[in-house]
Amino acid sequence: MSQTEEQQSPGQSEIPKPNIEEKGREVTKHTIRRRVWEHLERNGFSSFPRPVYGRIPNFKGCEEAAAKLSEIDAYNECKNIEINPDKPQEPARILALENNKNLYVPVPRLKEGLLKHISVPEDANKNTLKQAVSRKGIDENGKTIGVNDNIHVDLLVLGSVAVSKEGYRIGKGRGYADLEYAILREMNAVDDETVIVTNVHDSQVFDTLPKELFQAYDVPIDYIITPTEVIKVADRLPKPAGIFWNLLSQRRVNLMPVLQALKEIHEGKERDTTLKEVDTDIESYEPNRFNRFRRFRRKRPRSLGRMSESQGEGDSGENSRPRVQRRRRFFRRRPLPRSEERPNENGDSATGENDQSAAVNARRNQRPRRPFRRNRPQIDFSLMVSNIEKSVRVRDLKNALIERGIKPNDITWRGYKGFCYLHYAKPNSRAKAIEPHQVDNVIEILQNMKISPDSETNLSVKVLEPISRIETTDVTAV
Repeated sequence: MSQTEEQQSPGQSEIPKPNIEEKGREVTKHTIRRRVWEHLERNGFSSFPRPVYGRIPNFKGCEEAAAKLSEIDAYNECKNIEINPDKPQEPARILALENNKNLYVPVPRLKEGLLKHISVPEDANKNTLKQAVSRKGIDENGKTIGVNDNIHVDLLVLGSVAVSKEGYRIGKGRGYADLEYAILREMNAVDDETVIVTNVHDSQVFDTLPKELFQAYDVPIDYIITPTEVIKVADRLPKPAGIFWNLLSQRRVNLMPVLQALKEIHEGKERDTTLKEVDTDIESYEPNRFNRFRRFRRKRPRSLGRMSESQGEGDSGENSRPRVQRRRRFFRRRPLPRSEERPNENGDSATGENDQSAAVNARRNQRPRRPFRRNRPQIDFSLMVSNIEKSVRVRDLKNALIERGIKPNDITWRGYKGFCYLHYAKPNSRAKAIEPHQVDNVIEILQNMKISPDSETNLSVKVLEPISRIETTDVTAV
């Protein structure tokens, strides 16, 4: 055991932890997830992609945590390593390739196979390694590993939302990591000696978690690495022996071809693969609870008094509340000026038809008031950013740009068509012009960027000539 494993970092006790207990509410895995996500966002511990709700959260210091893998003897001695494809595990994937490990990465959501074997040339630089472990690099260059391939994994690196020093782990709630391990166990690719590591922020580590929340299919961990320390679980928890078919639904099997193939293999060996009849195998994470675009208020339930009265059961006692009827609103025409009125035959003042139509035409011909427009600076150059998925919103782009220090003056959003424009204005007396090398740096950052972690391709950037008139969206109006 290394010295780091034995000692706790002095700064660890200073980092606040989320309170997972809510007064009057039952503690569940999801309440713990929600508390951790809120804590990371509120205290500024999270990194791109944000917000972290519903994700394995990326955290500040994930590079330092990945570097501490080399302090674990099991990592230094292993040859074959599997590391999750989530963003916070990206530095660990790069480190594994730098250390000449055989790197395996699970296929996202197990839609097209089980694992991808990642290999790079011996003289690969840092940029090549980063591209190889990106979502696009894994999909395009990784060799697919199926249930019939003979491999053995010595060490696994999993992402987590919350972990305890006792070895319990809580993921994002979709069960992919547990299924991946169970399938590998059925393939004899992992066993009880396979070491499982998770890398998290210090505030995601708890001394204890309620044991009653965890089942036989939950994958425990052996090591916890954070930006400040390495924690070794004293008493290793038992690991799942394989797939619990009676806990899976037919829907889940249909969504994952690797499960279908493994089910056919087990049926050929006359093993029981009976699935549960009721589909309760649902990915259980709560989407964003805050809906800023909710337009309609909840309608107040209508009283049943009127209906009951029609059936002879109305409440006519003192406690009955009279129904308040809304007054109808009448819109009246705007009165005409007195100068346009003339007396009629009875001597009363009235408006003639010709005079009335003339007054209406006069009002129509009045020059409309021009809306106020903010004077926008003149555009110096623009960048066309394409390969944007239609599900991405302009807010996601703004957050990604701010996270990387890219600050255009305006954005023309055409995300529903797959592209947008970033506009840079000509500098005034108080602003400095953007240098050519800075433009190249921005282009390089954008080309290696994905707005959404589920995006299949990186962004594409092209420098354009100044655009004379395009409706733009202010990047500061978040």
